[in-house]
Amino acid sequence: MNEFQIGTEAVAGGHLGWIRKVHRATNEILKDGRGEPIVFATPDAAKAAAGEAMVAYLNTPMLRDGAKVEAISKAEAFFKPRSPDPAVSASGNMA
Repeated sequence: MNEFQIGTEAVAGGHLGWIRKVHRATNEILKDGRGEPIVFATPDAAKAAAGEAMVAYLNTPMLRDGAKVEAISKAEAFFKPRSPDPAVSASGNMA
């Protein structure tokens, strides 16, 4: 399902915490600054850390793809309807 989730997984020596983001199809294991999985002593500690990681993710500023937005703006400006030409009468015929 495409939904946010948090959870834990039992491993040798403890428990891993994980989060699942809407746009990802896999769980992301919580890792330390070196990129190694963090092993927690209890499932509650792992789940609490996963919850904190999810809240931190949800509270990050939203970003946009500037190149796409700029291209769309230029296209809209190019195809924007012009003001009526005074040389064209209301019937649509040239004067």
